[in-house]
Parts: sequence; structure tokens; C-alpha cells
Amino acid sequence: MRSFLIHPFTAAIIFSLLIMGGLGAFIVVPIVCINWTWNTIVAPLTVLPHIHMWQACLLYTALACLTYLMGWVQIEFKTETVD
Repeated sequence: MRSFLIHPFTAAIIFSLLIMGGLGAFIVVPIVCINWTWNTIVAPLTVLPHIHMWQACLLYTALACLTYLMGWVQIEFKTETVD
């Protein structure tokens, strides 16, 4: 079995890249998709104006809250007591 020694600074960089990749996958990419879809499909077909990135962020937050309130996604925290 081989073991690898990683410098703490290198480990911190790898960890931060993983965190940023997760944020990009679950936050930035859907917001960009909402913004692009709205500005290329919805705005030209209706009288609604184009939206900016912050407005797409608010729309994404509203959709996330709506899916939680409708019961499609449930968040639960369970704890067990140790006797």
C-alpha cells in the first residue's frame, strides 16, 4: 500500500477547489441557465423584459423555496440519543 504526503497548503488549495466546484455545480450553473433561458426564449416571445444575473439569482431562490413549500423536497435533521 502506498501512502502520499500532501503539503498542507496544497491540501487547502485542493479542498477550496472542490468547494468552489460544488458551488459552481449547484448554484452558478442553474442561475446562468435560468438567465440564458429567460433572455433567449421568454423575453422575445412575451412582453416581459430581459433579466440580469441578480434577478436570475432571485428567481432561482424563489423556485427553490417553492419546491420546498410544495413538499417536493423535504429537509430533515434526525438525532439519536446515546444511552
